[in-house]
Amino acid sequence: MLEDKDKAPSFTDPETLKCPYEAYKYLLAEKPVYHDEKSGLHILSRYQDVRDMLRSPLLSTANVTEKLRQTVAPARANRIEQLFEEKGWARERNLPNYEGSEHKEIRDIFEQFLRAGKIKEHDEWIRDWCYTVVDEFVAQGKCEMLSQFAEKISIGVLCHLVDADLDKIPLMRASMHAIEAGLSFTQDEDAEIANAEIEIEAQHYFMGLIREKRENPDGGFLSAIVNTKLPSGRKLSDRQLLTQIQFDLFMAGADTTTKAMASGVAMMIENPEVYARLQVDPDKYLRTFVEEVLRLEPPASGTFRTTVEDVTLHGTTIPAGAVVTPRVAAANLDERHFACPAKLDLDRSNAATHMTFGSGVHACIGAPLARRELYWGFKALLNRVKDIRLAEGEAVEYVPSLVFRSLAHLNVTFTPCV
Repeated sequence: MLEDKDKAPSFTDPETLKCPYEAYKYLLAEKPVYHDEKSGLHILSRYQDVRDMLRSPLLSTANVTEKLRQTVAPARANRIEQLFEEKGWARERNLPNYEGSEHKEIRDIFEQFLRAGKIKEHDEWIRDWCYTVVDEFVAQGKCEMLSQFAEKISIGVLCHLVDADLDKIPLMRASMHAIEAGLSFTQDEDAEIANAEIEIEAQHYFMGLIREKRENPDGGFLSAIVNTKLPSGRKLSDRQLLTQIQFDLFMAGADTTTKAMASGVAMMIENPEVYARLQVDPDKYLRTFVEEVLRLEPPASGTFRTTVEDVTLHGTTIPAGAVVTPRVAAANLDERHFACPAKLDLDRSNAATHMTFGSGVHACIGAPLARRELYWGFKALLNRVKDIRLAEGEAVEYVPSLVFRSLAHLNVTFTPCV
């Protein structure tokens, strides 16, 4: 346990970000409102505080991503934005960076296609796609679980929803990785420029899809986003559409699901008793397993807000205009809410109350889709292979990131089911 000021964690430290659990223990026990002086962030860690503050009007999401970029590296942020303007389209606010009626009218368009009842219409396709992906590598007896399994499933599902060609999965993957790297705040400027170029390439592909749906609307998901008039009478601009497709769908949707799916496979390997129970009775345990994966290794470790006025919590005052991160990954380990929080428990009755999908008006609208992808991805794997284990020399290693929780790679071997 971290005990003194000299040992207080900084979430700019790559080693802390690789394995943040000791830092979370310290925050949960000693510093429920913690000012990380190196990053400038104010971190909330306890479950009830995170839940309450995600619902509170005292914290705002308006333009918070850009404010975070300007806080960490302002000069670089301006140069990168100029590159987007010159070669593609300047990045707009993604959906969580809107507030009030402006947020609601955009969110309503997405919700009509991403609510649980609507996702059921795609369930058969999602199931078949998951089995197709697994069947492509099952005979090999080995797999790199991020690229061959988790990414291919989650990106393929989003391509299906927006009518993108499945052969564009490599471009979608590269774009997602580029956006993620830009939000990790750990890359140098040359790498950030290279990743911006990849994002811009994807922008041009998506703009082709957008123009096609304008000319030939078909009532599908992308067509609705492109052509639906907002209550104000306007339609979403090109910049808004590109940001919401690349960031809100593929980054906040496919990429995060990828991370959770890969973490779930690692957790099967690291918890052989859990894996055995899943193999014996997946119908009984798989839904709880999905929730425990999301709780223990949330793909987004925290979200970001700015204070609209001074906020006092646990005797600590956070000044107006400060950047606050409700750390959902810490909240999910709060023993005040979860008994034995570090344990992966298939009998946990409140597993689905984790904070991974957020809370309040900005809660993740893609949660129903993510849960179905995870369910069918794990189900296909359990049905097609057994004895999953790490490949020789492989280790479970996470990439340091301020925002995300992602395995660097996951090479496994297994025995195909007869």
